Amino acid sequence: MADTTLTFRLLGYGGLIPFLVPAILIVAGVGPLGTLLWLVNAYAFGIVCFLTGSWWGMALESGRWRALVMSNLYFLVAAGVFVFVPTWWPVVAAVLFVALFFAEQDRGLLPPPSPAYRSLRLHLTVVASLSMLAVQYSL
Repeated sequence: MADTTLTFRLLGYGGLIPFLVPAILIVAGVGPLGTLLWLVNAYAFGIVCFLTGSWWGMALESGRWRALVMSNLYFLVAAGVFVFVPTWWPVVAAVLFVALFFAEQDRGLLPPPSPAYRSLRLHLTVVASLSMLAVQYSL
């Protein structure tokens, strides 16, 4: 169990690097803006896809159909903004990260997360959302 806890913490916090580094460079006005923006935006979209996709397994196992519908709605909003209104994607991604976190706390939607996972997700959500808001503010 300790190995799993260490692994998910390393992967979770390590997964913040693609949010933090581009956001810091964009805010500082250093580096190729287009490439940094593409990197952080694509990574944020990938994380939204990963999170909503993970709901499928939990929903199918627990028989909670509402989570399947909600995961598709979150994904469709993300995909629509990412593709059709990319200038607004950073702020929408920040809002989606927070919305996904709070949705995961809904006991009727998904099985309850462990306290360790909830704490990690809270930290990751705050940092990722603030990074995306910093990117949006700097544009």
